[in-house]
Amino acid sequence: MAQPSPERLKTQLEHPEKVAGNVGHAGSGTQPENSPHFEDHGDDHTHHVSMMTYYKVFGFLMVFLLLTVFAFFLDKGLFGFPGFGFWSAPIALAIAFAKAMAVVLIFMHVKFSSKLVQIFASTGLIFVGILFLLTMNDYWTRAWIPVAGQ
Repeated sequence: MAQPSPERLKTQLEHPEKVAGNVGHAGSGTQPENSPHFEDHGDDHTHHVSMMTYYKVFGFLMVFLLLTVFAFFLDKGLFGFPGFGFWSAPIALAIAFAKAMAVVLIFMHVKFSSKLVQIFASTGLIFVGILFLLTMNDYWTRAWIPVAGQ
């Protein structure tokens, strides 16, 4: 990578707000929320997610964490509940899937990315779904196979 010219270095030090790529400059990704480049222009600018969205996703993840813990205790027969039995694994996977989707879509910015990124993320999700279905198929059909010695 080429070194910047002495003139550019001097300008960066004296007037950092005027040099593209410096912290706080448009396009650097470090703009404050009240800057003129914060709103979405409908073009290839980086989409900025508000802090409220992150707080909502955090709340969603915390609620689903509590739901996961509650489902675990229910399945173990606590609180007088008989448990989920066969449905324990699908319920746990559904909760985990919802949490993973929130992380991928919001925190990893797939929701606001290009169509190509969304296609690749969806393709990965489809293959993970296939793997889970094949695994669950094996799990569900284990009782059909006779075990030697029983």
